[in-house]
Amino acid sequence: DAIALGQTERVLKESRGEGTTSADNEVYELIMSKKEDLLLESEPLRFIFSHSALREGWDNPNVFQICTLNERASTTTKRQEIGRGLRLPVDQNGQRVFDESVNKLFVMANDSYEAFASALQKEYETDCGVTFGKVPITMLAKLERIVDGQAQPVGRAVADAVMTALVERGMVDRDGKLLPAFNPQQADFKLELPEPVADLAPVVVDLLAAYQMERHVRRDREEGTNTLKKEVLLDPAFLGLWERIKPKTMYRVEFETDKLVAQAVSAIRRMPKIEPSRVMVAIGDVAPARGGVRATAMSVVHETVDTSMRPLPDILAYLQNETELTRGTLVRILKESGRLPEFFNDPQRFMDAVAKILTHELRRLLVDGIKYERLPGDSPDSEWEMALFKNEELVDYLNALKVNHSLYEYVEYDSEVERQFAKQLDEREDVRLFVKLPRWFTIDTPVGKYNPDWAIIKHEDETIYLVRETKGSHDVTKLRNSESDKILCGQRHFEALGLPFKVAVSATEV
Repeated sequence: DAIALGQTERVLKESRGEGTTSADNEVYELIMSKKEDLLLESEPLRFIFSHSALREGWDNPNVFQICTLNERASTTTKRQEIGRGLRLPVDQNGQRVFDESVNKLFVMANDSYEAFASALQKEYETDCGVTFGKVPITMLAKLERIVDGQAQPVGRAVADAVMTALVERGMVDRDGKLLPAFNPQQADFKLELPEPVADLAPVVVDLLAAYQMERHVRRDREEGTNTLKKEVLLDPAFLGLWERIKPKTMYRVEFETDKLVAQAVSAIRRMPKIEPSRVMVAIGDVAPARGGVRATAMSVVHETVDTSMRPLPDILAYLQNETELTRGTLVRILKESGRLPEFFNDPQRFMDAVAKILTHELRRLLVDGIKYERLPGDSPDSEWEMALFKNEELVDYLNALKVNHSLYEYVEYDSEVERQFAKQLDEREDVRLFVKLPRWFTIDTPVGKYNPDWAIIKHEDETIYLVRETKGSHDVTKLRNSESDKILCGQRHFEALGLPFKVAVSATEV
């Protein structure tokens, strides 16, 4: 059975669409046959449906709440029900939504939180071969340091040194299982690593925290409303800060085609050679044996795939669609690179590799040549509205710090660097107010939306208004990736508004 709730207060009374009114049948058709329409923002209908629909034969991608009413302890049923809500939801365009503030499943269980979470965790560990709360050494080895402007994995030797230090400090056991001593929420928590790996402490804390079961399965009471301090919202200090950061900007880019051609040609010449595709054919002998089946390799043959008879794709049309460059510019780049003959070895791999290089080089030039200008005050949507600050934002108390000198009661943080930064700012006497800029406060860039971290009011002999981005290293701005490019664009945006902007590792740099 299903109950539909909406602005029209329609009620679906019969699961087979045999209600006594036409409205009943319309709701049934909407839920069962026109599910795509339910995703439209203009459709107010919400509905409750029985648990049988959470099993096989019926599907809705946007399940956010599950209430267990029966007393059965079927493992399969429990997993099927919860699995419906663990999938990524979709928006009205059918695109998966990766926003963690949206991707939350609430389960109203008929037993205690501890029993429910523990039982589910043990079932998955026993039957699926996964271990919760265990940090693989391979993930430590993938942590990155910036060397000569390039982000490089630290490797196994450094990972072993970090793991040894974590074991010695009682943070994990020898198998990498997290221990109670690792509790970043404690006020006095601090992870100190030996000098050769001391710089990795913030990212190690973030990595370990990601494996905490509490980050993924937690009580509902650990989430609540983040209270907006209206008295701060009306404070002249905040109004002065807001007046400086609220204007929106538009950007324009300038670059020379010859420079793009030169950089792209150089990069394509350095790319790995595109070899012809090869197929491996292995022949073996299979025979029964005690305890199972025995397989013996007889021969292995590698054959090159002949593509000479296949119709070739339109390389210029493909690259033009991927990069929006003119055909003339693409012809220049391909000819001067000297790599065009490799297109015939594996056309698709060649086009994908070249398109990736062209996109990267074009993005570099766009960011390097970007200029921001403040939108005219009389133009529509020229500044952010202060009314967007609301009292309804949910905060996860496990990832939030209670503060005194901010706009909200709690400041949410995404990393250990941010937590320490907020904590230190709140303790400083010369910092009058600091604000973690909300998710809706974004800046347009050629590589996507950029959401800066902090707006700060500092008072010494005079009042200073600052914007800061927190990262684990200053070298992040030297990288040529999407994140560093967005930070550079953010710097140009705030320069146009006359506000100082920098990347900071700790609050002592403010």
